[in-house]
Amino acid sequence: MSPDSPSNQHPDARTVSPGPDAAEELPDEARGLHPIRLVPFVAVVIVIDVVDLVLTFRLHKVLNANTALNHSADIISWTANIVFAALLIFAVGTVIASRRKTPHIALPVMVTYLSVATVNVLINIGTLVVAPNLGKVSQNGLILDLALSITAITLVYSLWYQIADTHLKGGALDFPPNMADPEAPPNWFDYLAVSFFTTSTFGPTLEGVRTRPAKAIMMSQTGLSLIVLVVLVARIVKTG
Repeated sequence: MSPDSPSNQHPDARTVSPGPDAAEELPDEARGLHPIRLVPFVAVVIVIDVVDLVLTFRLHKVLNANTALNHSADIISWTANIVFAALLIFAVGTVIASRRKTPHIALPVMVTYLSVATVNVLINIGTLVVAPNLGKVSQNGLILDLALSITAITLVYSLWYQIADTHLKGGALDFPPNMADPEAPPNWFDYLAVSFFTTSTFGPTLEGVRTRPAKAIMMSQTGLSLIVLVVLVARIVKTG
């Protein structure tokens, strides 16, 4: 028997075929990307909550507080705050445990929060579009509402892009190489840039969109941004 035969090889030197679960590893690991860090995610969520509170407070001042739309917005806001509290608990636990990776259970909470936050943004934008009482708001007030709406859209969708690119099979976006560090994976700021460009120019600049879910996310953001800019800018001009 040859000394190089499989039976005489050291067990560690044998070629191990991938098991049936090898294809089920997380997409972010398969693509070599770092998983989403929960603490920076929650930091962005805090900014989103602050923007939402300010915008909701301003809308309550100019609208009838007893309308069904306001009651619906209050319910959505409270739901978002509850999910945000769960995210905050996960973030604190991650810091205390000094874990480098986010617990898998945090992903459904992230998606739930972003879904609720997106509905909240839709309600606020719908209110800004259809509310007749906004004619009484000053031009500076409408500019502030426009800035808050654009900020909320940009931040919420930046997190959607990050989750999609990290967890969808095959990823979501193709970024141009970082010449300073070609091996570095994209971080949240890269997704923020994609979201900002989509809001301001109605599409990405240098990044490629790889999958249909990512295209659907980008189409919804472009539609929202177009409505906000066209309607609110028209109101600002009319007020001036």
